[in-house]
Amino acid sequence: MVSKSIIKKLRKADYPLHTITLDNDQGFADHMQVAKELNIKTYFTRPYTSQDKGTVENRIGQLRRFFPKKTDLSLVTDAEVKHVERLLNDRSV
Repeated sequence: MVSKSIIKKLRKADYPLHTITLDNDQGFADHMQVAKELNIKTYFTRPYTSQDKGTVENRIGQLRRFFPKKTDLSLVTDAEVKHVERLLNDRSV
């Protein structure tokens, strides 16, 4: 289920994809399907190595301002996601 959602969202990306780094979680067990479908390489963070996840954790914190925990992401529209993308990508600092 997670892999299908990743593929669906990343196929719509407005930028070229080369790699994706995933967390060590059972939800990403089907990572080879993601790699094959998107023609990218997949990598995993090393367990218990916070420096691998610093940027990821920072971005999650930023996203949580717009989509708090327990938000039903199936109800979030593509337009809402694009709006948040623009807000985060167009920040001056």
